[in-house]
Amino acid sequence: MLSRSLTAVLALVAAVPALAQDFPLTLETKFGPVTIEERPERVATLDFNGADNLLALGIQPVVIRHWYGDWPETVWPWAEEALTTQPVVIGSPIDIEAVAAADPDVIIGLWSGITEEEFRQLSLIAPVVAVPPGTGDYALPWEEQVRIMSRAVGRAEEAETQIADIEARIAGIRERHPDWQGRTATVAFFWGDRLGVYGPQDIRAQLLHRLGLETPQAVSEAVPPDAFSVDVSAERPDLIDADAVIWFTDQPQEALLALPIRAGMRAPSEGREIMADEMMASAFSHATLLSLPYALERLEPMIAAAIDGDPATAVPEQDL
Repeated sequence: MLSRSLTAVLALVAAVPALAQDFPLTLETKFGPVTIEERPERVATLDFNGADNLLALGIQPVVIRHWYGDWPETVWPWAEEALTTQPVVIGSPIDIEAVAAADPDVIIGLWSGITEEEFRQLSLIAPVVAVPPGTGDYALPWEEQVRIMSRAVGRAEEAETQIADIEARIAGIRERHPDWQGRTATVAFFWGDRLGVYGPQDIRAQLLHRLGLETPQAVSEAVPPDAFSVDVSAERPDLIDADAVIWFTDQPQEALLALPIRAGMRAPSEGREIMADEMMASAFSHATLLSLPYALERLEPMIAAAIDGDPATAVPEQDL
């Protein structure tokens, strides 16, 4: 399934001619305007999900950033076939010397959390494309990440074609499930001993919103405007409970099911929970041109089964 999705994307790239964009190009960022003098050939990405989108546009990045997961080439399975070179792999904190050694023409940092000082140092290497003014470090919607990046690398037309394909998939899900509109959904996490929920500024909640599912008001009020999540205590089940609850965890499922907070929630007794495995959680969290087709295909039947509130309706198993 992953291979078929990737093959379709790469075929789409080959079929679409490159847009004759004008350079130099100036982009506004939270750290000030950035000018790219000519279409870049060597692209570095500091974004935790950045390799996917570059690969989807047929660009082999010279630098990529490891987020999590133990995959041989750092990228996840939906992107493995597209990666045909051996880029420099950096982690956190950003290894500025390693970026410099890769000699990039442009550096993408739209979902990277780079600081002003890092921006200053990296700008001595190449133009750095950071988030627009007034945008949080991880608040840029998936399609805007793609649009800004694709302009910076001169591939806007290819990007718009792929964005339109995914938006059509999202629109199709909305049309098939009018009963989802206005219902609530949360994405909760249990990482180690940390329990929390993602807020409306987060890329996962943004995607659910596109499907017609709203973040509960209590969550919107609890998550600070400049944050994408908040930790939750056992005394606040209202911050996780919803018409559909998607769980991310790195713990055994038995540990998650034993959480005291679930006793104060209606979702468990009404069969409204979705237990996302590592692959699903990552595809949903990356929210890229390569991961979203995989995530959407699997999320649709899971949400449909969970949101009906009937415990007898089993949430489908994840087909990996």
